[in-house]
Amino acid sequence: MTYETFKKVIMERLSYDIADPKQISLQTHYKNNGCSLDGLVILENGNNIAPTLYLNRYYDLYRDGNSFQKVYEKLLEYYEANKSDVGIDVSFYTDFGNIQSKIAMKLIHYEKNRDFLKQVPHIRFLDLALIFYCFMPIDPSAGNATIPIYNSHLDLWDISLDTLFQLARENSPRILPPELNDLNSLLEDYMPAQVYSSIVHTDDPLYPMFVLTNSEGLFGASCMLYDQLIHSYAERFQSDFYILPSSIHEVILVPAFKNELMDLFSEMVREVNQSQVAAEEILSDHAYYYSREKDTILI
Repeated sequence: MTYETFKKVIMERLSYDIADPKQISLQTHYKNNGCSLDGLVILENGNNIAPTLYLNRYYDLYRDGNSFQKVYEKLLEYYEANKSDVGIDVSFYTDFGNIQSKIAMKLIHYEKNRDFLKQVPHIRFLDLALIFYCFMPIDPSAGNATIPIYNSHLDLWDISLDTLFQLARENSPRILPPELNDLNSLLEDYMPAQVYSSIVHTDDPLYPMFVLTNSEGLFGASCMLYDQLIHSYAERFQSDFYILPSSIHEVILVPAFKNELMDLFSEMVREVNQSQVAAEEILSDHAYYYSREKDTILI
């Protein structure tokens, strides 16, 4: 079955299986790094929010040998588990006072998103770009919604990029607090043995390595720009840090007890990106370095 036929059959089955009143739509969603996906949205009973079902990924399951019926049931199962009976009053978005406490920030790659960056307020950081969105908790069953902030919103709200940035710096650690998790026990499972052995101390096999993300695991790579956060970790360990961008959602921090490992870690980042990270979730293809002396992140 071709992808076009797959999409057509899915839409026909949903039209039959989902009771009226309903609205089923399929739109192209332009994602990070210039990727695009076909997003299916099912709105029931006049509701205005619903999970987006990316059919490209379900087609991949079908091509991997799963039956169409199994894939279709998986799609329905995800929809039923994540749909919400709670709607959003979108008119509130026109009043800046309603959303200023919900503005957060996100890191993406600059060059891979040049066209998108023309549409949104952003601040360049090394080879990355800091962009902004509105973080909207909905309910425990539906999770959270994120609404991108475009240039037109600055005009609507009559605010500057600097104001937007300052609000995001203040809000993000509060509404999406950082989480630092020990990765050592996991690294031995997926890191090549020769790489792992080259960075551990012979007298200390528990070489500290950590995953830095936020409480939602959403766009958590931006935590490395939280005020004084990396600095506080560096002071705790009395060390500089290698920063490995594992995705837009998280980074790996490695205390720089050994020098000249940037090439090694950058190669690791590229290999993981190619084999384990979805194209739209890749942040960068190389490692970064935090210098305690300069209190800054470097390439």
